[in-house]
Formats: sequence, C-alpha cells, structure tokens
Amino acid sequence: MAATESFTDCGTITAWRKVLKDLIAYFREIQASYDHRAKNLLKISNVVNNTTAPSMFLQSGGIDDAVQILRTYHKSAIAEANKSKDIENDVILALVGLRNDLNQKIKEIKNLSGDFKNSVDKEMENTRKAVNSFQDGLGQADVDPAQMTGKQDPYLLKLAVDRQVEKQIDEENYLHQVSRAQNITPRVAECCF
Repeated sequence: MAATESFTDCGTITAWRKVLKDLIAYFREIQASYDHRAKNLLKISNVVNNTTAPSMFLQSGGIDDAVQILRTYHKSAIAEANKSKDIENDVILALVGLRNDLNQKIKEIKNLSGDFKNSVDKEMENTRKAVNSFQDGLGQADVDPAQMTGKQDPYLLKLAVDRQVEKQIDEENYLHQVSRAQNITPRVAECCF
C-alpha cells in the first residue's frame, strides 16, 4: 500500500538519512585532514628532535633556543592534530550510531508493512452494499409489507448496516493508529539528535 512507501520514503526520514550521511562524510574529511596534518607534523618534529646543536654553540640565547621552541611548538601541534581520534570516537561513531538506529527503524517500519494492509476499501464497499440492501428493503416494505420477513426485514437490514459501519470504523481507526504511531519515528530522531 502507498502508506508504507510514504513512511519509509517520506521527506523527513529521507532528509535525516541524507543529513546524517553528509555529516558523517564531513567529519570523516575533517578527521582525514587532522590525520594528514598529524603525520606531516610528526615528520617535521622528528627532524627537529634529531637536530642537535654542536657543543661549540651557545647553550642558551642562541640557535639551540630556536630548536627548543620548535620542539615545544611541534609537541603541542601534534597533540592538537591528534584530535582526529577524538572526532572518530566522539562525533563520527555517534553519527554512525544514529544512522544505524534510523536504518533499523526503517527496517522495522518495512517489517510492519503488514499493519498497513487493511481492508478499509473492502469495508467501505460492504457498507455501501449493506446500505443499498437496507434502502431496497425499506422500498419493498412500502410496496409489499408481506416481504418484510427473513433477510429482507428492514430491522435486520438496519442491524446489518450498523454492524458493517462499526467494522468500517474499526478498520479506519486501526489504520489511523498505525499511521500515527509510525509518524512518531522522525520526531524521536529529531529529539535524539
């Protein structure tokens, strides 16, 4: 039924899937940038760390101070560049978890597609037939009151219409409840994000 498609392909869920996918890609690129920077800084830092000033140079106030400043700078720069692990552990894994939860909800909705299979159309048709039978019975009762026995009795036909209308209302209510329950899913995702 079209209701299943509208829930699994509705704009909200599709938008969430795209947003999560794009955010994951964005933060993976940031992570890759930090990784690349960390590797380059580590190479540069190794060069600076392996640089020693000859003993004839001044121990302080000279070129050795510049090397020490570079070593300190590179230590802090490497620590900053190692944020890629934090991005992976904190941000990307959380987004992937949200995306997996959303995909799981979509699977659950698809598995519930049987809930959307309903017989509202069939019940509406049966109600129409019952009302037509009731109208025919009333018409025949006006023409020939002797025909008001058995299945043609207007009272029994009215009871059949009432019973059929209740069936139709129950089916419509069931479909409405299932639809309403499934519409909560995107809102829950918005609250969790």
